[in-house]
Amino acid sequence: MKNNEYTAVEILLTTCSDCKKEENILIVSDPTSYPVAEKMWAGMERFPNKSIVLMDERTMHGQQPNEMVASAMLEADVIFGCTKFSLFHTQARREAVAKGARFVNMADYDVSMLKAGGLFCDFVEVGKKCSRMAELLENKSNCEVVADNGTRFTCSIKGRKPVPQYARSLKPGDSTSPPDIECATCAVEGSAQGVIYIDGSIPHPRLGLIHDEIRLDIRDGFIVKITGGKQAQILQEVMEGFNDPNVFNVGEIGFGLNDQCSLNGRMLEDEGCGGTVHIGCGDNRGFGGVVASDYHLDLVFKMPTVYIDGEKIYNKGEVC
Repeated sequence: MKNNEYTAVEILLTTCSDCKKEENILIVSDPTSYPVAEKMWAGMERFPNKSIVLMDERTMHGQQPNEMVASAMLEADVIFGCTKFSLFHTQARREAVAKGARFVNMADYDVSMLKAGGLFCDFVEVGKKCSRMAELLENKSNCEVVADNGTRFTCSIKGRKPVPQYARSLKPGDSTSPPDIECATCAVEGSAQGVIYIDGSIPHPRLGLIHDEIRLDIRDGFIVKITGGKQAQILQEVMEGFNDPNVFNVGEIGFGLNDQCSLNGRMLEDEGCGGTVHIGCGDNRGFGGVVASDYHLDLVFKMPTVYIDGEKIYNKGEVC
């Protein structure tokens, strides 16, 4: 491996997961992500109890792995989910961490992410910003998001605890997604209202970076209308293709905090990108919600301003 790639793998094995020599370490991968999994494997020579399993690719984030992979996850101390689509919102991941595993989500990684970008941030310093954001969201009731392009979105977050994501799985049961450092909250079911213009990215193979703004009309917690150009049509097709009305549920509201990330169409760089907010549609159980779905899709927009209970906490992408 080249120097930067080796450094990135070391960051994932130490800073992001605190892997210990005697632990059972599992890499779950698929054909698309296997080149990254190979880099991980090459950097794990000192870990004698490592394993790698290759499965068929899923078709969307949040879909279950097959039973053999799920069983292997239950036996691991540390799991690297090096897959095209994220395992974060799967029952297999939830059961593995409930048993004490640490999960490191590496969905949609590209080898280029091991050379430059968000993995090379100061995780401790950005983590302090994440903690500050969690404090600003704690025990609050109302959220309002506005942007210069016409975005105006409101929802209740009453009773929903903030979910800081430090990109470091250091304790049994931790699940993180380096280099995605963000703090998320969750809209109370049925409370989301307004309009959001998506101008950043939608990490899906048919979309990626957004070139023409997509307008989302949101009523009573659900996306009820998608308008815009060709990419808006594709988003409509993608979401309808899931054949699950719950994918239109607006749940997660995530605040990107990693200034070393840049929008590139890949989920974990884009969601953590400083100066952005994303909404997560579909399954919201990982954020304190109660909506179950086999799918979770994130939609990223740039430079919003956010008010919580009337107080500005995020000013065009900067934590106040």
